[in-house]
Amino acid sequence: MMQSGLIDDWRPKGGQLTIIRPSEVSRAAAIRATIDTTPPSFQQDAYLEMARTAKLTGQRFDRLILCAFTLAGVPDIAALVRTTTAIVRRHDSFHSWFEIDAEYRVQRRVVDAADIHLVSDSWGEIDGPLVSRILQHVTPGPSSWDCFTFAVIDHDGSFTVVVAADHINCDAISGAIISGEFAQLYYDPAGAERLAGIPVASYREHCGRERSQAARLGTDSAQIVQWADRIRANGGRLPSFPLPLRESDTTEAPTAASDRRVLLSGAAADGFEAACAAAGVRLVSGIFAAAAFAEYELTGRTTYFNLSPKSTRADDAERRSVGWYASLIPIAFDFDPAAGFAAVARDAETAFNAGKWLSDVSLHRVVELLESQPGFEVRRGWVAPMLSYLDMRKLPGADLFAAIDFSFFGSRGTSEEVYTWVQRTHENIWMASLFPDTEVAAKSMTRYADVLTGIMESIARSGSGVPTRDVA
Repeated sequence: MMQSGLIDDWRPKGGQLTIIRPSEVSRAAAIRATIDTTPPSFQQDAYLEMARTAKLTGQRFDRLILCAFTLAGVPDIAALVRTTTAIVRRHDSFHSWFEIDAEYRVQRRVVDAADIHLVSDSWGEIDGPLVSRILQHVTPGPSSWDCFTFAVIDHDGSFTVVVAADHINCDAISGAIISGEFAQLYYDPAGAERLAGIPVASYREHCGRERSQAARLGTDSAQIVQWADRIRANGGRLPSFPLPLRESDTTEAPTAASDRRVLLSGAAADGFEAACAAAGVRLVSGIFAAAAFAEYELTGRTTYFNLSPKSTRADDAERRSVGWYASLIPIAFDFDPAAGFAAVARDAETAFNAGKWLSDVSLHRVVELLESQPGFEVRRGWVAPMLSYLDMRKLPGADLFAAIDFSFFGSRGTSEEVYTWVQRTHENIWMASLFPDTEVAAKSMTRYADVLTGIMESIARSGSGVPTRDVA
């Protein structure tokens, strides 16, 4: 099973550590890089603002994404440097950095790909648990161009490759793209020539298109109106986790804690998936229906509202592109708990399909247009819980990821809400969560996960099921 969670929980096997990073000459070229008028994506812009605010208060907000995989043999460091350099030059999300002045004016600077050179540095024999601390220390945050690091841990007979990049440059899918290209470039002498013939989209151009398309929207645009309808139906606010996460008098954003558990395994996982099929819905809709039942158990609410991350990669070239291609699907529906799982799952499927159309518009643009209107309480800098679902069995190269022990982790940072990832593997349905590192949140997360697990187990056994509300 693929490992995921916080970087602090990552426990690689130790060995000879080599760090591969941009050279001093390349960093100097980045400082001199030309100005480009393309703004950051909405997601990048909000992230930069939150990171800057956190820095002013002495906190580190930035999110470092780490992907690791293990290959057989003795690492060829020179080939590894050529491979990582080729990957960074190929994907232009690594070419930009953002200069921010005191008035929070953001200016993009773009490094010429030919000026990017990576170099290796041997760190000697390092214990596995120390590697993550080293990578977090040497990789700067999103205000620096060189906020990405490659590493190799030589285990004497096999080696682990590590890709550590700030979220400003990539998302989880980017890690999988990099891993696949790495194998092609490292092992295949003609890989670079073949890869050069396969077009990859420009993330910078994606940012420009996103902004220009959003600029054509107004408060009366259909997608803006429907986003607003869902938010106003929730009292003008975004969704929130159904249980308390901190003491009521606490205002400081705590660091993040994590939890990871198997919801269903073996026959129970298959039984839940069969119940979804019998209801005529996809597994993702069954997950959201179970989440709706869980909130009903905990709060008595019969209206479900949540956000689900979605990759905005639109064509083959973008599906090969490294970058933060992200938007949110609003999933909102009323349901009757007494109608049973199948009916609620169909409600969830209808809501999910309707929400996908709205994910073409960034919620950040929705807030820009509507934050001054009466009854709309969401403001720039908003936070909200998110529930993501991914079927690992259907990922391109899924068998490869299992063979190379592919893992994915994120840095601790801060957290004001709950972010949950549910994944289906051949063996299990499991859930990983990030949440505020408070005693209140830890108890709430345990209770929520216990209730959700119980509901899914009941559905897996019976094929339907109407939960009995018990909020004691």
